[in-house]
Order: sequence, then C-alpha cells, then structure tokens
Amino acid sequence: MNRSRRGTYIWLALLGAAVGLIALASAFGTVSTALAGGLVILYLGIAFAALANMRLRALRLTMPNLAATTRVTPAARKAAQRARTRPEYMDNHTLTDIGLIVNEKRADGKWARQLAQVISLENDAIQPFVIVYATPENSNRIALVKFDIYDQAGRVRFSRTCEQWIRDDENLIVCDRQLPLQEANDIGRSGVWDLRVTIDGALAAIHSFNVTPSTAERRRQFSSDGEARLSDNAVPDEDGPMSLEDLLQEQRQSSSNSHN
Repeated sequence: MNRSRRGTYIWLALLGAAVGLIALASAFGTVSTALAGGLVILYLGIAFAALANMRLRALRLTMPNLAATTRVTPAARKAAQRARTRPEYMDNHTLTDIGLIVNEKRADGKWARQLAQVISLENDAIQPFVIVYATPENSNRIALVKFDIYDQAGRVRFSRTCEQWIRDDENLIVCDRQLPLQEANDIGRSGVWDLRVTIDGALAAIHSFNVTPSTAERRRQFSSDGEARLSDNAVPDEDGPMSLEDLLQEQRQSSSNSHN
C-alpha cells in the first residue's frame, strides 16, 4: 500500500470518527437529528467517491499502453490466436513478435544472421525468438521460457528451456541454442513446421513456418522426369550480415508499411 492510499484511509477513518460522535450526540439531544443525519449521508458520499477514485487510479497504473509503446506484428497476432484455442493457454503476457533467425556460417568463419519466414533445409541453423510485453504486476522476475519446434509429421525436432529476466515493458527473448539443419541427417521432411513457446508452463504462442527441401532432396525428387530445374528453386542470396536489432527494426518497418 503506497503513502497516498494509506493517507486517504487514515483521513476517512478520522472523519468517520468525528461524524460518529456527532451522530451519538444527537441521540442525547445535544445535536439535532436532522443535522446528524445530513452529516452521515455526506460522509458516506465522500467515502464512496474517495474509494472509487483510488480504484480507478490503480486500474490505470496496471493497464498496459500497448498502442503508445509497441506494435503487434501479424505473425505474433496469428500465433497468439492459435494458442488461445488450446486449454494450456494463459494470457499473462502480451505477445508482440515471434519468428526465427537463420544463422549461416560465412567463408571467414563468422556467422551471418537474418530473419526468415521460409526456412530451407540447406540453411546451417535456425534460432527461435519471441518478444513479449509484461505488465508491472508480472515483471521483475525470472521466467522459464520453453521453445519447441515440431516438424511436418508432428515430431519434436528441438526443445530448449531458457531462464529469462522479465522486466516491465517489452522483453526480447532469444533462445540460447540453435537447431542445426545441414548436419542432421534425420531432420525430417519439408513442409509446414510449428514453433511453440511456453512461458512458466503456460502456452503463449504457436507459430507456423514453411520449410523448403534442400537441393539434394529436390534432385532426388525430380531426377527421374527432369521437369524442375534446380535454378528455379534456388534460395536467393541475401545481403550481408545484420544485427538482431536491425533485423527486428527492418521487420517492423515492413509490417508498418504494409498496413499504411
């Protein structure tokens, strides 16, 4: 309880005691009954207004002003909607973004990072991330964030639980492990995969993404009839490496331009 609220309660208690004494005096005839009754009604009105004002002020402090601080991406909105259909879903946090980072090892040994909506089995590795908005009452604590990736057949291909300090406002949570793709021989088939994010045991998001086959898989599929050329299915080269912050900023600008 803060000082302002405590002071209001003390003031109401003192005022109520004074009104009570006046009402008691009216019983002995020293104060008119009409005056005492009017003071009691007036006190009740003041007390009701003061308590209602405190509740309204507390409600304003706890409501997140998402419109002024951040925007929810289409991917996050769709992932949250899918999670709401599951019984293990809880809306303790507001999901604002979700996706995958593609990590490619360059010739100089350094890693190039890019955000991608479509993943190729020829990529070196993928790393999931999520951005959540936490209200004051759900912040300033350590949360357990679990990332699970399911392939087209519904098999778990990746599972990792991370500890994350949740602060008031937006929280960027990047998984501290990545899923290698080229090195895994049994990584599974191409198709639609799912990324599921769980926070403190409660489902927060289900994000679907497309996984395209590798060149070797395409060659095996089309070598007999020769109808598809590998050059038509090649994944285009991207620009140089960017930081994660730049990638997220570019994604938000693209999302904002698409809604204008």
